[in-house]
Amino acid sequence: MPKDKQWIKDWTKIKGIFIDINKICEKLKQDIQQCRRESIAISMESIDLNRLDSSFMYTKLLKEVILDMEDDSKAKKEFIQFCRKNNIGDLDRMNIIDELELNYDMYTPIWWYTRGCFLYDMINQALRLKEINVIIQIRFFIRELHKQIEKLYKQPSEELILYRGQGLSYADLQQLRLRKDGLYSFHQFLSTSTNRNVALTYALSNRENPELEGVIFHIHIDAATLKFALFASLNEESYYKTEDECLFAMHSIFRIGEITKLQHKLWQVELSMTNDEDKDLKKLAENIREATQESTGWDRLGKLLLNMGNVDKAEEVSEILIKNSSEDDLEGLAHRYHLMGSVKQNKGDHKEAFSLYEKTLNIYQSFPNSNHLNMTRLYNDIGSVHIHNQEYLQALKFHQMALDIEIKSNPLNHSDLITTYGNLAEVHKHLGHYPESLKFYQQKLSIHKKSTTFNYLNLSITYESIAEIHYIMEEYSKALKFFRKVFKIQQHRLILDRSTIADTHKNIGKVHKKMENYTEATLHYQYAHDILGKSLPVNFSELARIFNEIAEINKKMGDSLKALELYKEVLRYLKRSSNQEDTLLADTHNNIGQMYESIGNLTKAFYSYRQAIVIEGQSLLRNHSRLQLYQTDFHRIQRMLK
Repeated sequence: MPKDKQWIKDWTKIKGIFIDINKICEKLKQDIQQCRRESIAISMESIDLNRLDSSFMYTKLLKEVILDMEDDSKAKKEFIQFCRKNNIGDLDRMNIIDELELNYDMYTPIWWYTRGCFLYDMINQALRLKEINVIIQIRFFIRELHKQIEKLYKQPSEELILYRGQGLSYADLQQLRLRKDGLYSFHQFLSTSTNRNVALTYALSNRENPELEGVIFHIHIDAATLKFALFASLNEESYYKTEDECLFAMHSIFRIGEITKLQHKLWQVELSMTNDEDKDLKKLAENIREATQESTGWDRLGKLLLNMGNVDKAEEVSEILIKNSSEDDLEGLAHRYHLMGSVKQNKGDHKEAFSLYEKTLNIYQSFPNSNHLNMTRLYNDIGSVHIHNQEYLQALKFHQMALDIEIKSNPLNHSDLITTYGNLAEVHKHLGHYPESLKFYQQKLSIHKKSTTFNYLNLSITYESIAEIHYIMEEYSKALKFFRKVFKIQQHRLILDRSTIADTHKNIGKVHKKMENYTEATLHYQYAHDILGKSLPVNFSELARIFNEIAEINKKMGDSLKALELYKEVLRYLKRSSNQEDTLLADTHNNIGQMYESIGNLTKAFYSYRQAIVIEGQSLLRNHSRLQLYQTDFHRIQRMLK
């Protein structure tokens, strides 16, 4: 290698030596395309069809809503305004935005998308990171681009392979290898090529980067999946016409096949085009569509945003809808008041939510044939506000009204009954009607099990609720059975929030404690402690409470020395806690006093009892009966020392 090329290998920021301006431009174009391809790496989302990913379905349905919206002049204007607002100070981009506004119709959406400008990055970043606010603002262009892909799409007459080359971090590559045979969805538009050499060039160029591995994807489209492969050839449409490029529509789904190392830092990954016709995915999508069914795309969008947890954006959409409602469309206005009420309830403004629900009810009642589904949902929502306000008899009235309508209108195993049965169970629990509460939870469970879509999260919540009722009723064997069912689901599902598993261990521990299975109880409390101890940020108050339970067990077993050490550990955790835990702190000092007293160290017992009295006496949550108990222990030791 010539000396002038050898030395640049030591300087990673120097990419090459050029004496031809055209070659520099070609290299820059390639690097820009490469950078964009690498950004796809973190966009892949795993979907296990046996463990349904509802977030995947929600974003897919968001796409459907946006695509179904009618075009209007405001959408394009809003898109241009958003582009300007987010590129202030960048003269090059502002010039392109001027072009976009003036000359948009002179070129196709694909031409604008593939041009070397900000559109490609902005659109795919929003889709990849699920930036809902941005997606709504740029919906005009997303819809235009998707429609052009649909227009250009020609179903292949035979099987084919498309290629994509890019860089992946070693960690991302390992994730791919671990998920072999699993499914991956690319949320954004996916660029591929019919020419393997083009993809190989992109893959090879990444080997120079020490942080990346070069990867070439082989995307197989066979006879069974041809009809699901929505993509378009860009040869005649692209800004660049030299790459034999094909562009996939959003939410294309692939199955991961063989992953082969070709040479140093170069891998080949087989992906097979698949579909979302899986019966469980289809049923889940149908349920969400039904739950978000409305008269207009905007109404549907508002409800979908609320279901996705994007409450602020749902509120914004609801405000616009109410403001623009026609005086003649009373039923539409009622839907929008109801949606806004749900938004306010989600934000904790129960008073305003109740006011909006009342407005909705007044309108619904003016229509003799109001949709039974709307009425039952409204009654359930009004009932839930009464539950929050601890007005349980009123809550019971509205939830019962919802049930009466549903039983007349639907089969007894209809999925809408799940919500109503759950609400009635909760009200009866608050009223202390535990057998009645258990009956409704069991009816809810029965429908869960018959449902064609098994929502394991909701199923585990129902199991936990049933377990809690059995625990309250002192039916500990039954409580243990249902807590174990919760744990079994958590073991076999991809639970990201480890604290929920810790909660289940604590629940199993408390049942064993009541059953005097102290070894088992300690084991599960220790499991919970270990999980929470590794979770960041560490919740020291919770760790203190867990150790307090273990200390209580040792106290019951008569092991005063072990209990004493554990109570001291509780104190150490409480000192590190950011929360003020005066009650537990005072109680722990009193328990330490009792342990010292039981081993005959009366002086230390005296000081611990006194400390408990001081802390409880100064607490804002002072409990006089508890303070009297501490004083009783203190005065007893005081007499003994005299």
